[in-house]
Amino acid sequence: MRELLAGWGMFGQGLPLPLPPVLIIVAIVAIGALALFLLILLMYLIADRLLLHWYHARKTSNAQLHEIVHRLASKAGIPEPGVFIVDSAMPNAFVAGRSKRHASVVLTTGLIDLLEDEEMEAVLAYELTHINIKNSSIGIVTFSGVLAGMLIALVNLAFWGAILTGFGQEDDPAPQLLKFFVTALVAPIAATIIQLTTRHRHLEYQTDEQSVLLHGKPDKLACALRKIEEYLKSHHFEVNPAHAHLFIVNPLHDSELTVLDFRLPCYHFLFRTQPATEERVKRLLKGAGVAGVAGAREEDRKKWRLLRPLSFSFIAYLLILFLIIVLDTFNRKDFIFKRAAIISAVYIVTLSLTFIIMLVVFRVRLK
Repeated sequence: MRELLAGWGMFGQGLPLPLPPVLIIVAIVAIGALALFLLILLMYLIADRLLLHWYHARKTSNAQLHEIVHRLASKAGIPEPGVFIVDSAMPNAFVAGRSKRHASVVLTTGLIDLLEDEEMEAVLAYELTHINIKNSSIGIVTFSGVLAGMLIALVNLAFWGAILTGFGQEDDPAPQLLKFFVTALVAPIAATIIQLTTRHRHLEYQTDEQSVLLHGKPDKLACALRKIEEYLKSHHFEVNPAHAHLFIVNPLHDSELTVLDFRLPCYHFLFRTQPATEERVKRLLKGAGVAGVAGAREEDRKKWRLLRPLSFSFIAYLLILFLIIVLDTFNRKDFIFKRAAIISAVYIVTLSLTFIIMLVVFRVRLK
């Protein structure tokens, strides 16, 4: 043992023995994992406050809204959530929180102006059902919205960074192409997070039906959904796509981006977690109208749009591989074919497996 310690060169010098490299690596990984866990836990605990701050939501003193929420919450057997208002012309509503005891209902001023009293009650019943429904965790949904929303926020950061550093104005090709490139990188990841942490889109029918048990007027919820859908279709609002799953009606438009006469795909389709509003209305009214059938056919027609954005994203990640090879070559001041081939093989295999997993997730969730 004495010879072994002497071989480490530290025996008899009053200095601590150096740790083996493996133990150092394990310690670094353990500390990093602990730090990451604590960061995720902190984000989970404050995700609802971050989301409320994101939309500049403020508590309302509207006595009528509080009375409706109190009555519905008592009937549902859940603690009364806070009621917040967002100054926005977009008519919509969502819930945020980490549990039933720490939940908030958020309404926009546009929604309050658009709906009648009974329609507003139906919407509030729907939102409270989201809090109370079995096998639904508003904490996970809120957290995933904040996490994925931060990823999507990188798109605007890159866009305005390009403009401020002299790459052109808002309508110029260079900032638009950079915006699309960053979107192609982060949108599939953010959308996968959303799809894996939210209830299946067809379970929204269950939420609609259970909310009717609270207010007892399915026609009022159907009318509210129609009004919101029509307004959102005729107006365009800037909404973080990663938050679309939070709203009672999807506020996103699936419009393509055209740059230099090239039609680039839109990634909003990947963030859809709700069935068509027409189908929800049809089920609420127990009818078999043409609108519901047309809505279902429209959903089937749009499924081909899944492969196109993912293909562009795959190409964008291949460009990242090219950049890695270039940087590695400049760093070593020599191009080593064998090294570049190994890096490329590992990268492409990992990337392919990742995209196959994402494709499976999207095909199952958007079915």
